[in-house]
Amino acid sequence: MTAAPDIADAPLRVALRHVDDFFDGVFAPLDRWVPSLASALRRESEAGPLTGAQLAAIAKPGAHQVLDTEGRPLYGAGFCASEELVSEGNPLAWWQGPERALLASSTFGPGQAAIDLMRLEWYRVPEATGDRHVAGPFVDYLCSNEVTITSAVPVLVGGDFWGVVCADVLVSSLEDALLPVFVGHRGSTLVNANGRVVLSNDPDFETGDRYPGADPEGGLSELDRSNVDVRVLSSQRYPFSLLVTS
Repeated sequence: MTAAPDIADAPLRVALRHVDDFFDGVFAPLDRWVPSLASALRRESEAGPLTGAQLAAIAKPGAHQVLDTEGRPLYGAGFCASEELVSEGNPLAWWQGPERALLASSTFGPGQAAIDLMRLEWYRVPEATGDRHVAGPFVDYLCSNEVTITSAVPVLVGGDFWGVVCADVLVSSLEDALLPVFVGHRGSTLVNANGRVVLSNDPDFETGDRYPGADPEGGLSELDRSNVDVRVLSSQRYPFSLLVTS
């Protein structure tokens, strides 16, 4: 027999639903972009691998449409191509900030950018799983130099992985959007799958802290046994859990 849901958890589930809704709104324009981008990449690459400049020209309209998304404070958006797709130049076509500046690529030597980018979580996880992924919080030294959450969707062409489309939300903007949802729930902390704090209205926790009792490898799997005074509600769609101290 399935246990009845705890009535005390109902307001917290509403708060967690706001988190899910926020990221649904981040992923929606990325999901819309993928089919048209895949079609353009297939067409333009028929003559051979692309240059970084060609890639930027192909990706620019879609990235700008993502940044036009209303209701979500997106700081940056773009496409990172697989190593095989780009013959020279930067495989990352990325626009960010209010001015939508194209990220400079002159600091990368031939091949260096692809090697570095392929190691990053927002690239390697969608490549390995073929599914969307949320990475962070992390300090984005590549683009914004700010603490960031990156949402990524793989681009598959004929079943082959050709790269990822991504959108960045600065954690400072995420706090503005979501912390009001936690008003009335003191000691509320949103953590990622590894038990790292994303945001919190508890002054004892800052973004990037590891939540007490969280296993560095297993995340929150042991938390309810190590800290019995914490209620844990986990999202079914995204790698986030809401932890509330009693």
